[in-house]
Amino acid sequence: MGNCVEVSPVDATRTAIRDSKNTTGPALVFTGAVIASFTNAVKSGVITTPDAAHAAEAYLRKLVSRGFEFLHPRDPSGEIAAVVGVRAHHNVIDVVRLHAEDEVIATRLPADADDVLNPSSWLWRREGWAAEVLRQMIDLPDDRTPGSLGGQDRATGAVAGCWVPTSPGRAKWLPASA
Repeated sequence: MGNCVEVSPVDATRTAIRDSKNTTGPALVFTGAVIASFTNAVKSGVITTPDAAHAAEAYLRKLVSRGFEFLHPRDPSGEIAAVVGVRAHHNVIDVVRLHAEDEVIATRLPADADDVLNPSSWLWRREGWAAEVLRQMIDLPDDRTPGSLGGQDRATGAVAGCWVPTSPGRAKWLPASA
């Protein structure tokens, strides 16, 4: 109670938002794209709230429990550039990149992907708000991806093969041929 917000178009491309109880106070001015993104996030239920933040944290914990390994690469100034989670399992590689709360990219790649951070093709991909993208990654089936590589042990679900170094800091999954 007492939280009043006024939203008003400034012109064809900008919208102002202010405290309606303080009509002489400052206003925040946003472009139409920002307002549209915000409106879509509210309508789809992925807008950041304390519950959404807790959901994203819970989803990250679930990914860790499933075997995701997380890295925190830094830019040249030492700031964290992203949080990257990778999990190789069965005949696929799952990758989650968190750049911001509303900029998360999740992909499922074939096990023979050359570059997991910049793949040329993928089996599944989603991007958007953290809670929604992480939930979709968790909802993916674990056992296998139809149409992807074979060589799976029926008893354990593991794929026969090994990681082979290709260059410093890089490796490629080589599935067993027999």
